Amino acid sequence: MRPPSPRRPGGKRERPSAVTNAVGDEPDVGEAAPASSRRVRSGKGSEERSPREGTQRSAREGFAQRRTRERGGEKSSREEARERRARARAEHAAREQGEERHSRAVERRTTRGVLATPVAAADAATLLGSEEATDLGDRLRERTRARRMLLLRRIAVSVVTVAFVVGVGWLAFFSPLFALSTGNIQVTGEDGTLVTVDSVRSSVSPFEGVPLTRLDTQAVSRAVQENVAVKSASVSRRWPTSLKVSVTMRAGIAVEAAEGTYWLVDDQGVRFERVSSVGGYPLVTLSGDRAAGASDVASMLGALDQSTRSQVSAITSTGTQVNFTLRGGQTVKWGTSGDAPQKARVLATLLANVKATTYDVSAPNHPVTS
Repeated sequence: MRPPSPRRPGGKRERPSAVTNAVGDEPDVGEAAPASSRRVRSGKGSEERSPREGTQRSAREGFAQRRTRERGGEKSSREEARERRARARAEHAAREQGEERHSRAVERRTTRGVLATPVAAADAATLLGSEEATDLGDRLRERTRARRMLLLRRIAVSVVTVAFVVGVGWLAFFSPLFALSTGNIQVTGEDGTLVTVDSVRSSVSPFEGVPLTRLDTQAVSRAVQENVAVKSASVSRRWPTSLKVSVTMRAGIAVEAAEGTYWLVDDQGVRFERVSSVGGYPLVTLSGDRAAGASDVASMLGALDQSTRSQVSAITSTGTQVNFTLRGGQTVKWGTSGDAPQKARVLATLLANVKATTYDVSAPNHPVTS
């Protein structure tokens, strides 16, 4: 029978236990461990570990793993301390960064408040510092240069615009480009006797060479109407250098004896054409207001039917009353120009049914014959 071991009561030899601390220190080994087990653990590979040392290391690792599992995977106190220090440093850096941002914001607000009103470049340099002052000065110079360029551009545009307007104005109002040429005037409404194309062009000749843009068409119309046979004239431009003249001729309604001859008279009392004899026209005598008398004569002749009108031989108009004589010698008192159509019907009826020397139809509802 083997004697009990002197190292432990009972003779049982206990294997050395290894405890691994949280920071990876070497395990504690019993005091009675043989010297051969305390070999060099690390080196440059000159010595080999004994089998017993490998067994002890495996035991220590297994014990450390068990401890880790028992603690539920919780970290060592040194790692926790390291993490706390890292968190503290991060919080400190965040606080410093926040304070720096707050300081910059306060500085910007202060600067904006100071610069709320315009300041000189030197004052801005004092407020913002040399680099900011340099930037501000550059910006001010750039802005001044831009405003100067904009002003010069506007002046140039204005000069070009004025020159263009002046050029167009001169071209339109003074250049010969639109000058009137009387040889190209178009004339309509002339009779070829009293008024001809040549006579109209001759009337317009004083306006030769005047640009159409400055031509007074009313003045041209008055010049054409200087021919007494022209009752009215309408003038329109025909670009670029011509005109169109539309002429309305005077029409005779009667013949007036004057200056030892006969003249055709129109409804305005204007003598416009000399004739050799009365011909088929009635002989008219105008006294007082010639224009009003001629208008009443024209109204009377226009109301009569063709048979009665052809019998009128002489007419007298005072401007208020009209009387005329028929070729058979009968006298007709017409009166004013009012009720002309009814007077004409009554007179035609009386002439056809009543033999008389005087027919008074001035009051057509109560005609009188004698």
